[in-house]
Amino acid sequence: MTVRKVWMAGAALLMAAGAGGAAEQASPYGTWRTPERGGLVEVSQCDGGLCGKILGGAPGAAPEDRLDRNNKNPALRGRPLLGMYIFRGLKPAGGSWKGSIYNPNDGGTYSATVSLKAPGTLEVKGCVVWPLCKTQVWAKVK
Repeated sequence: MTVRKVWMAGAALLMAAGAGGAAEQASPYGTWRTPERGGLVEVSQCDGGLCGKILGGAPGAAPEDRLDRNNKNPALRGRPLLGMYIFRGLKPAGGSWKGSIYNPNDGGTYSATVSLKAPGTLEVKGCVVWPLCKTQVWAKVK
């Protein structure tokens, strides 16, 4: 084998290894920043599907903004948002995950679709009934 062939084979291996690294980055798992109030949500696998847990909110948030004060159930309005799952066990559905999502801003639970649009972009859609939906784009925190 000539030096050139060895070099080209080595370059091809490096490029293939780099492509594998890029594919690993295109994952819904990790920490994501929401557009509303700078919330942080950790997306992981649990309950046989995709789960999202609140890790934090905007720095300097008022104490009352750290509680689930908008919950429809008055008995739950004093629970902390930190560590709360806003979705659990979303099931794979043709390139996205479907289930339900809890919105602490209004205390409602909605039909949800979560889709990875790019390595650093997660689209989260909640619907009362289609077409009454709201979509947020979350950015991956590095």
